[in-house]
Amino acid sequence: MIGIATTMGIRLSRVHYVIFTSYAFTFLIWGFVTTSGVMTLSYFSNYIPKWLLPVSAALGPLFLMIGNMVMGRLADIVGRRGIYVVTMTLYTLGLIGMALSLYLSNSLPTYTVFPVFLASYALAEFGVGGEEPPALAGITELMPPRYRGSMLVLITNFDNVGALVAAAILYLALLRNASISAIWTMIGSALFVILVAVVIRLVTPESVRWMASRGRVDEALRLARERGLEYAMSEEGTVNVRFPPTWFRVLVLSILGFTQLSTYGLMAFYIIYLPSLPFSSNAIFQSLVIVWANLGASLAGLVGLVIDRFSRRSFTLFSYLGGLVTMIPIFLIYGLALKPLYASLPIFYTLLFINMAFSEFGWAVRVLLEPELFPTRVRATWIGIVRLIAWAVYIALIYYLLASASPFTYLLANTVLYVLGAAAATLWFIRGVETRGLPVSALDRAAG
Repeated sequence: MIGIATTMGIRLSRVHYVIFTSYAFTFLIWGFVTTSGVMTLSYFSNYIPKWLLPVSAALGPLFLMIGNMVMGRLADIVGRRGIYVVTMTLYTLGLIGMALSLYLSNSLPTYTVFPVFLASYALAEFGVGGEEPPALAGITELMPPRYRGSMLVLITNFDNVGALVAAAILYLALLRNASISAIWTMIGSALFVILVAVVIRLVTPESVRWMASRGRVDEALRLARERGLEYAMSEEGTVNVRFPPTWFRVLVLSILGFTQLSTYGLMAFYIIYLPSLPFSSNAIFQSLVIVWANLGASLAGLVGLVIDRFSRRSFTLFSYLGGLVTMIPIFLIYGLALKPLYASLPIFYTLLFINMAFSEFGWAVRVLLEPELFPTRVRATWIGIVRLIAWAVYIALIYYLLASASPFTYLLANTVLYVLGAAAATLWFIRGVETRGLPVSALDRAAG
């Protein structure tokens, strides 16, 4: 075993870059799946009953939520690495099925093809959702404490990068009036990423911390020595931190979770389905919404390079208050239809870009605190539970707000969500604890 002072001196090595690449591909594929599903549904929306659109839009997040919960629990039973055979198979089949549904749409009626798309979309979202809790847990347990925050934020930012790349591909193809080939290109690109991810996963180590928590101490020590991960097994040190009660952690994380998740998803993706905004009914302008939203989020995600210099509590408050402040002008202009600004697409894209940057800061807060505030033996399970709550609220909002189809209601709801998020961030700033730089052993003791 090694002490905290030595642990803090551990630098990144080859094994850490392998871990980084492996998990980064997980989130990159998630971005591809989300954009592919949203824009494919946009294509089918012209051929399905109006009542079916909000139901279908909620389907992807619903199965992602189920994947979060089911695979999060399994990851604490069978290991972080053992989950990936199942999840990669599911989202590979899902992406192929979405491509097949588009191909068949040229020759078969929509009522025959659309169920193929929905089933495939559900499979893909279950797969990428199932990888999230074990990925966050694995990163937390394997990365050196001084780099843990940076790795969590930078790796998960690849979700935004994947969505951005997929939307940019679609936008460029739509300029050539080739919507179907564009979506084929997106899905083909995602399948290529999956092939690369499979190779990386073969050399990614299991979490030695998880192995030890399951009684496989000798095996964990042997793997740790082989891969240079001895620091992850450390139980020494004098850092004494006591977390607030579990109910308080779950409450705050759940509010932070559903407010961030909802304000990001509703503004970056599902807003394109509203019928009366300046970009409505134009696939090129719709794809630009996703491009600008995820460009803002992707650039903001680079905060991961310096995130470990900031207090977790202060950054949480900054992120959610900033999101609220940048959401207000969007509501005033586009929720209240304030003319002549209402008709300006550049103004909307600019405000969306800035708002999504703060939304990404909120996402960074979540991926830092969720794995840090629960112990190794049940870390992925609790991540899944917190995200289950967040996704459940998000899914209900998707259905209700798309069914109402009112920009006023839609944007007012986003503003209220930011108010709730800012309140939870303030609560954590007052009663929360600082987790920055603490070794996993200290987190486990504090959470226990």
